[in-house]
Amino acid sequence: MDRDPSTTGARRGPLLGGFVVLTAILSVVSIVAMVRSLATMTYLNIHFRTEVDPFSRAVSYYVFYGDGREEFATSAIVLAAGTLTTLSGLRSAGLTLGVPATTFFAIWCTSLTLCAVFPTDNSKSITSVSGLIHQIAGASLFVSLPLAGLSLAKRLVAQVHWAPVGRAVRRMAVVAMALAATYLATRLPDVFPGLAIPGMLDGRGISGLVQRALFGLEMLMLMALAVHLLRVTVSAARERGTAARAEVAG
Repeated sequence: MDRDPSTTGARRGPLLGGFVVLTAILSVVSIVAMVRSLATMTYLNIHFRTEVDPFSRAVSYYVFYGDGREEFATSAIVLAAGTLTTLSGLRSAGLTLGVPATTFFAIWCTSLTLCAVFPTDNSKSITSVSGLIHQIAGASLFVSLPLAGLSLAKRLVAQVHWAPVGRAVRRMAVVAMALAATYLATRLPDVFPGLAIPGMLDGRGISGLVQRALFGLEMLMLMALAVHLLRVTVSAARERGTAARAEVAG
């Protein structure tokens, strides 16, 4: 009976020579990058709490205050880099990501980079090319990562060592999709100024809070993958050490 190559790869990948060290390094770099990005975003939320209302304004507006532009850009680019090292670590561990997950992750990383390079407009409407690029990239990144998580989770839940994190990623991706839809609903009056929405249903007052919750959940999803990658790698290294000692003793 033929074996599923992705299953075999997930089991054998970290056990193949130097891949243990490489995978461990990639997982640690990923965790450090995500912690760095989260710390920067936390700093921005606290430091500019009076300038940017965290309940009603998006994180993009930090770029207009103090060192906000540099810190925001750094956070986004570091998070994109952390995503890439996580994916590289998963591949090093023998996992096949699949075309859908790879595509959505690529959109996420590209969108993060574009948001960092092209700031939004300091107004309710889009007035520049930079603002247009930022808005399109911002909309795509909040949707692309949940879709990437759902696509990847289908493969992870089929692997013995990856099933727990696969189920966790799937749950977080579903919640993230719901938050993304909620955020879009709160921004409808800005996207369609002529749309008549009753005051009770105008969610712009909490749009910033919803966005931050969504962004935080997406970062948690990536962190879960990186941490589990490190666990699997450490476990594989221990198995190799035990096998080597048993071979010497035998």
